Amino acid sequence: MAEPTSSSAKEDEILALEYNTTNVKKAKLNSTLAALLDDPVLSDVPRKPSLSDVDTLISLELGSAMRVSVLKLDGTSFDVAVMNSATVKDLKLAVKKKVNEMEQSKMGHRHISWFVL
Repeated sequence: MAEPTSSSAKEDEILALEYNTTNVKKAKLNSTLAALLDDPVLSDVPRKPSLSDVDTLISLELGSAMRVSVLKLDGTSFDVAVMNSATVKDLKLAVKKKVNEMEQSKMGHRHISWFVL
C-alpha cells in the first residue's frame, strides 16, 4: 500500500512543479510585455492589444495600412491605423475604439453614446 501513496505524492509534486513553472512563465511574459509596451518605439501599441491591432500595426510598417490623423473640434488630434482596404465603417470603428481608449485612460470607465441622427 505504500506504493500508491508515494506515486501519488510524486504526481502531486510534478503537478505542483508544472503549475509553478507555468505561473513563472506567465509572470515573465507579463513583465516582458509591460517593459516592451513602455518602450517609446512602441508608443502606438495599445495597452491591451488585440490580434487585429497588432496585425494592423505590422501592416502599417509593411506599407499595406495607413495612419489617419483625426482633428477634433477642440484642436486636439489623434491617429488611428487602418488597412489600405478599409471601408468607412472600419474607419468609424477604429475612431470609436481610439476615443473610448483615450477616455477610459483619462477618466476610467465611461460610456459615450455614438447615436447619429
